[in-house]
Amino acid sequence: MRYWVIGFDIPSDEVRNRLGKELLKFGIRTQKSFFEVEGDNRTLEIMIRRIKRIMEGEEGVVTLYTVDKRKIERFGDVDYLTVDDLIF
Repeated sequence: MRYWVIGFDIPSDEVRNRLGKELLKFGIRTQKSFFEVEGDNRTLEIMIRRIKRIMEGEEGVVTLYTVDKRKIERFGDVDYLTVDDLIF
């Protein structure tokens, strides 16, 4: 299994919300524009294909980082967010 952190900066509310809903199918939302996903190479391929489809022709940036899950440090409480928690 691999672990990815995905962050994005997208000016369009519609595109940002669509991407957020799609990424919730793969992982957890830990901040408004920040997701954590764990999976295999196939998961990554599918996720990247869907991200590219949503972002095609749109402004903004999506960045995926491969990280070692054992080296992640958190400070403070993390309340995992859902789409309903967000106000744009």
